[in-house]
Amino acid sequence: MKVLLLAAVLMLTSGHALAADACAAQIPRSLKVAIAKSYPKFRLPVATDNMPEDIDWSLKNGGKGCLGVAKADFDGDGKTDFVLGLTALDGSGGTVVVALARGSGWKVETLRAWPQYRDRLYVGTDKPGEYERTEALDGPLEPGERERLKCKHSAVVFGATESTGVAYCLNNGI
Repeated sequence: MKVLLLAAVLMLTSGHALAADACAAQIPRSLKVAIAKSYPKFRLPVATDNMPEDIDWSLKNGGKGCLGVAKADFDGDGKTDFVLGLTALDGSGGTVVVALARGSGWKVETLRAWPQYRDRLYVGTDKPGEYERTEALDGPLEPGERERLKCKHSAVVFGATESTGVAYCLNNGI
């Protein structure tokens, strides 16, 4: 009986550990070091930063259970770049950063601060193409925002699950 109970506990905790490491496993060591140096008030994402129902949705729809890491070639140089949803060390917010592979290092830029509700933040990618501001956004354009955006390479996408999505693309800088 004790052996069965121990086996059940190990199975439950090992599944949780895998989910918690789903983000870390995707991030190269050199990028982990660069992020720690550039963003000392934040930590790298882990799967459990997000709500359990969002993690489950990701897993059921072919994702890895990590909503805080995505990768693609954002600048067309053939190298894998990353977008990360970092988590604040104190408080509930975070920040969205893009990391472009540069030789053996990284060019890391902040895309947007995420002051609250880190548990709903997702990051992702989308294919090259044209993006248009939806009619649901009726206010004035924010600095850097455009009505239409043409992405020659993969786009960075982030927002709040079940709520928003913002697309960024590299066009002569970030």
